[in-house]
Amino acid sequence: MAKQKKYYVVWEGHQAGIYDSWEKCQQQIKGYPNAQFKSFKTRQEAELAFRDQETYNVSDKKKQYYYVVWHGTKPGIYTEWKDVLENIKGVKGPIYKTFGSKQLAEKAFTEHPDKYKDGDYKKTKDLDEDTLKKIGNPIELSLAVDAACNNKGDFEYQGVWTFSNEVVFRVGPYKKGSNNIGEFLALVHALAYLKQQKDEKMHILPIYSDSRIAMGWVRQKICRTNKQPPADVQQLIKRAEHWLKNNTYKNPILKWETKVWGEIPADFGRK
Repeated sequence: MAKQKKYYVVWEGHQAGIYDSWEKCQQQIKGYPNAQFKSFKTRQEAELAFRDQETYNVSDKKKQYYYVVWHGTKPGIYTEWKDVLENIKGVKGPIYKTFGSKQLAEKAFTEHPDKYKDGDYKKTKDLDEDTLKKIGNPIELSLAVDAACNNKGDFEYQGVWTFSNEVVFRVGPYKKGSNNIGEFLALVHALAYLKQQKDEKMHILPIYSDSRIAMGWVRQKICRTNKQPPADVQQLIKRAEHWLKNNTYKNPILKWETKVWGEIPADFGRK
């Protein structure tokens, strides 16, 4: 059965309008703070929605963002994007960032912006002090992995050093897979890579992933996908499963706490 066509309305983006593919929609929302968009099954419904956003609003409650401006006309923390635009207009090399957590935004404003330049912190949120203490801070001497997948199932994955964002390995893209498959393969690749290193410290180095599903599959030593990927991807999965069943490892696999720390360092930045 052919996949049903969708139409995408962008109310707030680089250029508001109606788009007939997800790729075109992505071009308008990528890198745009607090973008608002939604998909519709028919062109007619999309046109009605574009004219009457309140009726077709993305959500009843709009997430509050906090915008840190380190270098602008008036550095500070703002809650409205229009105020940020005014503060960076005409400024050479403005430096600013979007946060979902007021706590983290206030902390970031007191620190050097280089610490936050490579991360995405929109998914962060405010938590009580006990929860924050329990989660703590990420272990810098670690390897972080992540995968990216488009709506066609084309996926790739990579591993980077958490402390420097330096890419250790990057694999793909492969066709007709899934993000979960990519996350699973990334974890196994990281385990195999660290086991090959002569330095004994690498054999106990923590690995971070933001996918609980992939972490569970690794514990079970099997990729429990319901997809039917092509032969080359199936071969990768079988090789990863074989490695898990025939090797032991001491590297702790830890959950990356996106809601506190922002996007995982290995993120491809395509959300």
